[in-house]
Amino acid sequence: MGSAALAIQHIRELLRHGAVREADEGSLQPSSLDLSVSGELYRMRGSFLPQPGEKIRDILKRGILFPASLTQPLELNGIYWIRLNELLDLPSGVFGTTNNKSSSGRINLQTRLIANGVPAFDYVPRGYRGELWLEVTPKSFPVRLGYGERLNQMRFFTGNAHLEADELRREYARYGFLRDADGVALPLRKLANQPGISMTLDLTSHDVVGYRCGPTMGRMLDYARRDHDPREFFEPIVRPPDGQFVMRRGEFYILATKEFLRVPREFAAEMLPYDVTMGEFRSHYAGFFDPGWGYGREGETMGTPAVLEVFTHDRDFVLRDGQPVCQMVFERLTAPSEICYGDASLVSNYYRQTGPRLSKHFKIG
Repeated sequence: MGSAALAIQHIRELLRHGAVREADEGSLQPSSLDLSVSGELYRMRGSFLPQPGEKIRDILKRGILFPASLTQPLELNGIYWIRLNELLDLPSGVFGTTNNKSSSGRINLQTRLIANGVPAFDYVPRGYRGELWLEVTPKSFPVRLGYGERLNQMRFFTGNAHLEADELRREYARYGFLRDADGVALPLRKLANQPGISMTLDLTSHDVVGYRCGPTMGRMLDYARRDHDPREFFEPIVRPPDGQFVMRRGEFYILATKEFLRVPREFAAEMLPYDVTMGEFRSHYAGFFDPGWGYGREGETMGTPAVLEVFTHDRDFVLRDGQPVCQMVFERLTAPSEICYGDASLVSNYYRQTGPRLSKHFKIG
């Protein structure tokens, strides 16, 4: 296969051969696998990482504040460890990384995967065998979860799948990964010492250019519902007349890119947070973009904007229209994906988004 990310048909083979257990094919995405929460969860004293060789259950003996239950909402800023239903028995040549799903990222529900003996979040090494746990922290408001909710997703790799500079230039010229609102291919733009393609902030194309919310205990989101009133959780950001606004410390923002992204079937993409030297903010929790995003099956779609989940670190920060806000890294797949994002067989909640959009939990209009 070479060094690549696994396409859906090869992830399916992992399931069928027992490399991933307690997962069903309904959890498959074009280049990733959704992971689901079990009913075993604990409120922790703080955030922990295993030391090499250390079992998660050994940490639990010392780190639990109290056992928790899905019958109660997760507290604002509470740190919870939730066992995932899926178990891994990976081949020696396959490793995985994880990221928030879009719907959990857009409500500022932070998730980080933890694995036995792995001193890093969101990573499982080659040949890993054992349980998976998820550290979950609501950062804007309490959240009620249900059994089996899918908050994060795993992408599987056989090696470094990133397109290197020459390959990226060649494939960019072929497909036009970034387009403007009229579908015209944009020039490739990379910033020095950054691995991905630069994408910029859009503060001028829509009457509402984003949404913001501050941390509060005064409202609770039920993850199973799809009819929450967005006005109870988020404040719309109207288009600023001078093309800029101040992002306040402690607040959470939903924004969108000016560029329209295309991901052909033989690639996956990942949006990376910007280097903090580019500004005192963090963009994007949910970083995976599946093959077919803004492209369709045969290239019939001329791009879809990427929605960003953004917060500032420790000071107010002025965001301006056209400012570089994130970077997109493209990854080659083991084969063109048999199913693409937006396919009728998938639930593709954000396939037709045209600007900043809230999560699926909110009624539209």
